[in-house]
Amino acid sequence: MEKYILFEEYITLGQVLKELGLIATGGQAKIFLAEHTGEIFYNGEAENRRGKKMRNGDLLEFPTFDLAVTFVQASPDEQAEHEAEKAEEARVKAVVKKMNAQNKSTKPSKKVAPRFPGRK
Repeated sequence: MEKYILFEEYITLGQVLKELGLIATGGQAKIFLAEHTGEIFYNGEAENRRGKKMRNGDLLEFPTFDLAVTFVQASPDEQAEHEAEKAEEARVKAVVKKMNAQNKSTKPSKKVAPRFPGRK
């Protein structure tokens, strides 16, 4: 049985499928759930709604894949570490964006010959 640590109040079934690597994109959730109707269980009952919210203490089972996931809320230390990682990721994205903007402005532009009226 796997544990999934929640850093928010909940996560949807569609997001869980993506996080577990059962689907590659969120858009594939609807198709995946349609193909596996009756094979996914949320707290012991069949579930196929991609928007179903998984919360602390919930159990999600995939017998076909021999997989069971329990959802647990992050501890204060885990939450703090997660927030620090998100802040660092945002910082790196801002640096890359700034560098890309600087590189774009320093690239030599293509010179276009002036056009004179009456000439093509």
